Amino acid sequence: MNRSVGVAVEGIPRSADKLYEYLLPEGVDAPVGSVVTVPFGHSDRALRGVVLGPGEGNPPEKLKTLRSVGECYLSAEAVGLIRYMRDRYFCTWFEAARCLLPTGVFGGSVKSLQAAFVPDEGAAAAYMEAHYSNRKHCDVLGFLLEEGRMTVKELTYMAGVSESVIKTLAKKGLIALEKAEVLRNPLKDRPVPETPPEVVLNEEQSVAANAMISDLSSGKTHLLYGVTGSGKTHVFIRLIDEALKQGRQAVLMIPEISLTLQIVNRLYAHYSTSLAILHSGLSMGERFDEWRRIRSGDARVVIGTRSAVFAPVSSPALFIIDEEQEHTYKSESSPRYHAREIAAYRAARGKGLLVLASATPSFESFYRAQKGVIGYENLTQRFNGRPLPKVLVADLRREMMSGNRSCIGRTLGMELEKNLQRGEQSILFMNRRGYQSHITCTKCGTVVKCPHCGIAMTYHSYNNRVVCNYCGHSVPYLSTCSSCGEKRLLYSGVGTQKAEEELQHLFPEIRICRMDADTVGGKYTREGILNDFRDHKYDVLLGTQMITKGLDFPNVTLVGVLNADMSLYTSDFRAYEKTFSLLTQVVGRAGRAEKEGRAVVQTYSPSHTVLSYAFAQDYQRFYQEETALRQSLLYPPYCDLCQFCFLADTESDAFRAAEEFSDRLREAAADLPIRLILPKATAVPLVGGKARVRVLMKCKDSKAQRDMISQILDDFRKEKSNRDVVVTADMNPVNIL
Repeated sequence: MNRSVGVAVEGIPRSADKLYEYLLPEGVDAPVGSVVTVPFGHSDRALRGVVLGPGEGNPPEKLKTLRSVGECYLSAEAVGLIRYMRDRYFCTWFEAARCLLPTGVFGGSVKSLQAAFVPDEGAAAAYMEAHYSNRKHCDVLGFLLEEGRMTVKELTYMAGVSESVIKTLAKKGLIALEKAEVLRNPLKDRPVPETPPEVVLNEEQSVAANAMISDLSSGKTHLLYGVTGSGKTHVFIRLIDEALKQGRQAVLMIPEISLTLQIVNRLYAHYSTSLAILHSGLSMGERFDEWRRIRSGDARVVIGTRSAVFAPVSSPALFIIDEEQEHTYKSESSPRYHAREIAAYRAARGKGLLVLASATPSFESFYRAQKGVIGYENLTQRFNGRPLPKVLVADLRREMMSGNRSCIGRTLGMELEKNLQRGEQSILFMNRRGYQSHITCTKCGTVVKCPHCGIAMTYHSYNNRVVCNYCGHSVPYLSTCSSCGEKRLLYSGVGTQKAEEELQHLFPEIRICRMDADTVGGKYTREGILNDFRDHKYDVLLGTQMITKGLDFPNVTLVGVLNADMSLYTSDFRAYEKTFSLLTQVVGRAGRAEKEGRAVVQTYSPSHTVLSYAFAQDYQRFYQEETALRQSLLYPPYCDLCQFCFLADTESDAFRAAEEFSDRLREAAADLPIRLILPKATAVPLVGGKARVRVLMKCKDSKAQRDMISQILDDFRKEKSNRDVVVTADMNPVNIL
């Protein structure tokens, strides 16, 4: 009998990565999917690992023994997915496995919690009556009498006492303490709906839903393309209902945590306690417990961000990716997976269904739909029959010529005033946070840049500091140039803080809530901001990209885009696609209920064709024109693109490594169709103070290409001359660095 297992060990470099063989302790079993601790290296230091298969059967005397064996978390399907990810994303076994493990599995947060309860209600009540002046004791007992069993952590928080108070009451016999499994549920405070609201589909929605339902057990992918406000969520609910009837689970993914408020409220009204949520805004313990509810089948509907694609739902399952074009579905750290690819793999292997949905689908998805590779459904009208918002274009060049230096142009100002008089609400989009975005020396022209990233730093007025919005590095307010000593620094540019100040100056009585990375740091802050705005505690919601999609407020009749050009002129070949999507989505926030909507878009390029298509929400004409250019230049969706990044102490070392790596690619791919774009410094030239250079390769994403890349990466990393160089590979990145 084989008493050894193959273990994915944490912290192993890709060049030395394999399943390391270990003996099982006597009398202990370690099924595939178990988390373990292993001795590793000459010093036998303890490392974490995951069992992913049986051992190779090497002689026992040559093997080390597992130090400890924990719970089994991974199914056979999960192990298959790990193998797929390692082959596809140039990562290690452990990096792939960790994606599928519940958050916190290696920490203390997943242990059973200490729970408190009152063993004798009469004794507790008598004590409270006799010791009514001891408020701390009485508050603790009062909470337990009202709520029943509570965790000690919850009890100390609710009663505002320390654990010593709990222990004192336990010694008196008034409270009993025990270890118990108490699932932390982030939805526990929401009232359970008595009856779910009825969802009635119009003809277009019914046709789309029925077409996808017929493929619910096919393993296929469908694209649901619909204009903003066409009621895609209603179709989602119809699909989920059908999946539940067939005894399967469903996963709905959204691109931003800020979107969970409204969609969770809608789904909770339908599925109540059968709904689980997964995103980074939850505590580690809450995410772990939601994971367990999903695995046990207690939660049959899952809503979450990118990582929800790994939810332990049973096969077959329904996967829905809303706003599928969003870059947040792509991981920027190893493994560099795309949730769309993972969901397609799981749906195909498990005979489920993947639905991609958007008003502005990615070119790759729309191309595959047009070619018939995936299914295609189209919603052409808003669900309530209302027209798309009327778009007013404001030329910022004329504003400047007339002497208006404010970020609020005259047209937008007049429309805001109309909304204030009518008691209607507005959403304003500014794709840059902070107060002012550039700090320049008036004498030598030096721009203040982050020493770690090399990009221009931004002035933030709320804490009077200069901050790098990329890595978070900050310094106090600067008044002197570090290069020449000049004391006249020019602070210029506009961010959300500056826009808020100018709005308040123009309309002293206006109520503004700002939503950007500086204001949503708390666990419930996003939900609090959006709830307050829905309750009309504010007139204007001002924010960055997190307010541009998925939000549905019936009293919002005006959307303002403060500068539509910010993403239009970047070096990324997807710049036009991203700008079109961003503007289409944010304009679509207006007029979603009975009141007519309108949008004011401020731009320095009012006649740009991309903007014209976005204002008309004419995705198909934009797609045809833009893809014709991409086809002539050979860019996705007509090829695949692999991005290699090189980090080194100096720029010359990074370029040397990039050029050497490029030569190896050319030599190895002599018989394969590839095109290389020469090494170039990235838009963010530094990472952690190290120089960064990238190489782009146009290729076909095939097994032969990936095997070639893996081999070159492994050989390159093993060489002594490259030990100080970090190289990464990313197939089909959503951002060109």
